[in-house]
Amino acid sequence: MENIHKEILGLMGKIDINCREEQGIIAIELAGQLDVYNSGDLAKIVDAFIARGFNKYILDLAKVTYLDSSTISAFITCHQKLNKLEGRFLLANLTGAPLEVFNMAKLHDVLEVKEDMDEAFDVLLE
Repeated sequence: MENIHKEILGLMGKIDINCREEQGIIAIELAGQLDVYNSGDLAKIVDAFIARGFNKYILDLAKVTYLDSSTISAFITCHQKLNKLEGRFLLANLTGAPLEVFNMAKLHDVLEVKEDMDEAFDVLLE
């Protein structure tokens, strides 16, 4: 499968999205600022891969500098869709301000967060 790159402008700035498939897992690297104007595009990308039969995803958030409540909502929506399909939706490399938002929302019991991409891949390949 080819790598997919997309740039999407949001209210707070742009987000770069790079997608690749590795061993049946879709790795989505995000860079920039996720907000109400571009977080829905993430859900659309996941939906497109679900339609192709993929049900394991990792979001690499190492280069994300901002996210808002609409982003959290998009993460939860993706997680719920994949749970219904007996799939998995993991977050990796969550740090800085995005980690603070995540902690304030108290989502550690809802979404799986792994320290890095290697750990996330290991979990999904078990």
